[in-house]
Amino acid sequence: YGSGCAGSRFLNGTLDLHVKLEKELAAFVGKEDALCFSTGFTVNSGVIACLTDRNDYIICDDRDHASIVDGRRLSFSQNLKYKHNDMADLEKQLQKCNPDSVISMEGDLANLPEIVRLKHKYNATIMVDEAHGLGVFGKQGRGVCDHFGLTDEIDLIMGTFSKSLASIGGFIAADESIINWLRHTARTYIFSA
Repeated sequence: YGSGCAGSRFLNGTLDLHVKLEKELAAFVGKEDALCFSTGFTVNSGVIACLTDRNDYIICDDRDHASIVDGRRLSFSQNLKYKHNDMADLEKQLQKCNPDSVISMEGDLANLPEIVRLKHKYNATIMVDEAHGLGVFGKQGRGVCDHFGLTDEIDLIMGTFSKSLASIGGFIAADESIINWLRHTARTYIFSA
């Protein structure tokens, strides 16, 4: 395969190894499809900015990783924060929103059962950052979503290779339609080699 792809994955850099890895990652975390990025940082900063617009709200834990903060800053969405792992404060923030909010978590063990309950109550979408949960929680290290048995309730699952997988890169896993959208619009994917 040589030492590089000679360009971005979108233009001429996708190899059969990438496609195979993405299929295996999607199956591992229980989603239809996955997309690999150069780093975990570019997953969050690119996906969050790409999937939201002026009509959306992004509600994040106030201790989120810098990559999530930068993704929020790059989006045109209205941004709200809730106190770390405080579900009552999360619900207060959700009450400020119109439907179709995005919730993103990073850090210690999130209260996913309660977040999923609030998802249904407020018609929200959930993206979980599994950077620290992948390889540690759940059956065979599938993450916190699997640990709680809530994988099917989570809309997007982010993972990084730089923690328990001891490599470099990151991925996002979701329904095929979401991954296809990201493959064609996420700037951190399209313009990175």
